[in-house]
Amino acid sequence: MSIPAVEESWARIDAWLTRHAPATHATLRPPASRAGVEAAERTLGVAFHPDLVASLLFDEDLLSYAQWPSLRHVLADFADALEQALPFLGRVPLAVDGKLLWEEQRTVPADPVSPLSHATALAEPESDPPFPQRPVFPNDTESAVPAPAQGIAEGSTRRLFFVRTGRPRPEPLPDQPDVAFAAGLTPGEMLRRLGAIPATVRPRDRRQAQRAVESAWAAHRPLVRAGAVGGWAYATIEGGVAQFARPEVLRVLSAGTRVVVLTRQGPEVALTFAEDGVPCPEEDTRRVMSPREGNHAGGPWARRLGVDLWPGSTAAYTGFLAVLEEEFGIVHDPDEEGPTELTSALVLPLLDDLREREPEARVRDFDLAGLVERTPPRRLRTAVAAQLARLAAETRLDTHPEVTEALDRIRHGLPVDCDQDDPLAVRMRTLVAEVHATRTMLSGGDSGPVSEEDLTAWVARGDAADALRAFLRLPLPVAAEAVLQRRVSLHWRDELAADLGGT
Repeated sequence: MSIPAVEESWARIDAWLTRHAPATHATLRPPASRAGVEAAERTLGVAFHPDLVASLLFDEDLLSYAQWPSLRHVLADFADALEQALPFLGRVPLAVDGKLLWEEQRTVPADPVSPLSHATALAEPESDPPFPQRPVFPNDTESAVPAPAQGIAEGSTRRLFFVRTGRPRPEPLPDQPDVAFAAGLTPGEMLRRLGAIPATVRPRDRRQAQRAVESAWAAHRPLVRAGAVGGWAYATIEGGVAQFARPEVLRVLSAGTRVVVLTRQGPEVALTFAEDGVPCPEEDTRRVMSPREGNHAGGPWARRLGVDLWPGSTAAYTGFLAVLEEEFGIVHDPDEEGPTELTSALVLPLLDDLREREPEARVRDFDLAGLVERTPPRRLRTAVAAQLARLAAETRLDTHPEVTEALDRIRHGLPVDCDQDDPLAVRMRTLVAEVHATRTMLSGGDSGPVSEEDLTAWVARGDAADALRAFLRLPLPVAAEAVLQRRVSLHWRDELAADLGGT
């Protein structure tokens, strides 16, 4: 295939910019002079390639062409991209209001593999087999090692016994899980508020819970056990991402009551409080930070093997248990309750709080502030709702019935419930769990049935769900930014103009 000369490609680029993006064309620097090029060659002590000279004489703004065999190739591909709206370095050129803009070309795969659905087809792992209480010797009815003979009788047979021994195993460190206490609640209510998945509720001791949460059956969701002590219900998290120190969790747990939470995350141990849905100020949280000791590998399993990476934190946790008893009358020993079967369940984590903030003035080089200023609120809301519906369709968020119903109610101006336990919020929480499980599986050694395309799809749906929640909960300009920032279509500006014109 014949590659056009540099001068021909630059002429095509210049013509396209002049016609479609005159504002961008006006920002280009003038071409270099022949004398300037020759002076540069003398200064550097090199002779420029003829194609580079031709490019410099046409326009001084150079493109990086490391991915092409020559400048002639890159300019030809650049001209093709402008004239035919083809991707160039992963972005597609657009002419918008006389400017050349570049939009990332994205696709959202359909029907991604669901780690959560895959997990429902798996069986929860059984408990550990019981350890033998004493050595077993198959040829000895009393299962004991015979005492050494004092003498060998005549005619007797010598027998040699082998006794298997091993290195002494270190004692496991004390159990120190994150634990939350709520005054006056029942264990069942604690689990419900934390988002327990009904199909997974059953009694488990700590070891059963840990085996379950470390298996593919859990799909990287947290598992919580709940019990009661005195007038308090308590819950311990036995695996998965930490939950109890999150402000949204503290608010839900403490609604109508008071809550005390003891957490240990690596070097930090904290005692946090909340009352009637209000977490305590940050300065009232009691914290102890401990330096790491040794170069051992970390992880929950390390403590079970007797490896203590933060001995100071181990001591601080024990000290806070004493504080619970002294100040609240809570007597709790994780080692004692660990072997007890308590009601437990996987939980679907609560949604993060939406952050109140000022909207950006520009979104993807679009004047959002100007749009908000010149558009009546009702018309703007209708147009953003239409953009939200387009976003749900292109990310396939609208394949979920809870979302379809919500979009229909929005279109008719009806209120939409989106509290943590409402069906729409539960769907959003499920999407967050899908993203977390897929990303964690891909980052681990065994990705199982999922791929990077699945992650792309779940992230797109999760982001679209965030935009939907922003539309329901945040000021309209902030919601508009969230929706427009996530649009996938390259032509979202034209669609927005149509939505504004049709209201």
